[in-house]
Amino acid sequence: MSSTLDLYRTSLLSGSIRLLRLLPHKDKTAHIHCELFHYPLIGSNTETHLYDAISYVWGGPAKTRSIFIREQDATSEHSLPVTKNLHEVLTRLRNPYLERIIWIDAVCINQVDDREKEQQIRLMVEIYGQANNVFVRLGEAADDSDRALQSILIAGEDLDKPEDVLNENIFEQASNHQAITELLRRPWFQRIWVGYIIG
Repeated sequence: MSSTLDLYRTSLLSGSIRLLRLLPHKDKTAHIHCELFHYPLIGSNTETHLYDAISYVWGGPAKTRSIFIREQDATSEHSLPVTKNLHEVLTRLRNPYLERIIWIDAVCINQVDDREKEQQIRLMVEIYGQANNVFVRLGEAADDSDRALQSILIAGEDLDKPEDVLNENIFEQASNHQAITELLRRPWFQRIWVGYIIG
């Protein structure tokens, strides 16, 4: 097992990002194993790319868990400590049979290289905007969050419905006001990028 300092030994070219190949495992409790590789995001003349971007709250560094990563074509694997939140995200996303290609900031950007972080932050709009899917991890279900999400989904679907149906559903959404408020108070909605995109 090599030092994590060797994990990002190959510098990114201009307009490139790292992607993470999340390797499959049938056992949900098994260690997370991944492979990092470089990917030319800018200049490919492609509007969307076949990777999923993940947006989540890092969480506190007090409790960390290790994931195991190697660079593409490398033989040595590195143990990388990640926050509990990130470990939960990767565990939920891992497929039993198929690898999954994802971009997740805490791993795909070398967090101890300020120059690289600055360059990659400039690409954030493209990274999220050109992803095939963007998955948001708000946290575990609590405070009627399932009901709140259902209400938001119904409200979005109602935009093209007749006025009487719309009024009936607005009444239903109002009864879920507290659940929606609690959902919108979650830490994810306070992130700078969320405010930038929504605002």
